[in-house]
Amino acid sequence: MRRLLLLSFLLLESRIAAADPPPVLVALAPAPTDDDARKVVALGPTGEVYEPDGKGAWIRKRRISTADALQSAGRAGPSIVALGDGVVYKLADNGWSALRLAQHGKAILGSGAHAVAAVGKQLFAIDRPANGEPQKLALVPDDITALGGGARGVVIAATARGLIKVEGAKLTTLAWAPRSGIERLVGDSWAITARGALDLRTNKPIPIAIPPSAPLAIAGGDGALAFAAPLRGGGAELVLVHGPAKIDREPIAIDPPVTAPIVGLAVDRAKRAVVALRDGRLAIRDERGTWTSVTVSDQLPDEHPGSPPAASPR
Repeated sequence: MRRLLLLSFLLLESRIAAADPPPVLVALAPAPTDDDARKVVALGPTGEVYEPDGKGAWIRKRRISTADALQSAGRAGPSIVALGDGVVYKLADNGWSALRLAQHGKAILGSGAHAVAAVGKQLFAIDRPANGEPQKLALVPDDITALGGGARGVVIAATARGLIKVEGAKLTTLAWAPRSGIERLVGDSWAITARGALDLRTNKPIPIAIPPSAPLAIAGGDGALAFAAPLRGGGAELVLVHGPAKIDREPIAIDPPVTAPIVGLAVDRAKRAVVALRDGRLAIRDERGTWTSVTVSDQLPDEHPGSPPAASPR
């Protein structure tokens, strides 16, 4: 009897060990438009794609992957793009493909509605291909360290000489902006420094503590800066920065509370929000302010020989 129980235990242990590991998330790809945050797509570390089913679940149905671990994501028109180890990937029906932007150098991917990327001093529009390749927009005086693209095609680039505004072929240095210390850009509307946020629409600084790892987004409606961050006493909060005198804070009230790193955020015009957690959960806020959570899941077809992971063009 003991041998039978031991054998049963060993069989159960082997089945658990052979089971698929729990899902991990690293980024959210923005929705096609800013009208509904619940249409975002969640991404795993090697290109796992979890898409909304319209019924409150996010499901992975394709066995596709990237050669590099992903760090961030964006959208180029109808297509999803992502960045992994200096390589920009684009998602198609048959999987991920790596985009060649330049012969040498690692790319950075911009944030915002207008998908842009840069390699060194070269700026590219991912969502406006020319002859099948990303269109080169401009060559700026210094290496680009951060990027943001707006819905109207305006691009903000951070360099060692300060912020540069790119409108078509026109380059304008924003003389009023700080020449250094820009850590991140959020679209063409916000710049993040160690001292807080800078509203690029009004040229006004807003002293607010924003953790370096906090995911950033632009909320629909008035274009407020949105970020999600952990609280000192546990849990996390959603923060909307409308201006110096109006900052809204709201606990992300899900059960169990947020303990895993926060890796993605989207907020729409109706103040619906989706917050991605590294542990595979999505915290979802509806228009009434009620929070719920869901764990992404797999519904994969049987394995069969196919294409290898998308390789970088290096």
